[in-house]
Amino acid sequence: MIGRSQTLGTDLRNDFLTGAGEPVSSYDGVNGIEPRDDLAGLNLTTVPKVFIECANMANPTDAALTTAPAWQQLAARAIDDGITTFLLGS
Repeated sequence: MIGRSQTLGTDLRNDFLTGAGEPVSSYDGVNGIEPRDDLAGLNLTTVPKVFIECANMANPTDAALTTAPAWQQLAARAIDDGITTFLLGS
């Protein structure tokens, strides 16, 4: 599942950046992606799986965005777009 999960993660990252306008993480991972091998939910999966961090809660601007219904809608649509991109193989 690692290869398919990497594809899903890349699709989600790209569509989240475009759709929600949230910049790619510069404080962890590489280009917004941090592979993990220490989480059972990822290690034991039989389907592509990722975790997405939608905002940096230590950043006051990000934290404020997460309570705004308009941003929540953008984020939800961006996640939906990322999953759709992955499923369609685009």
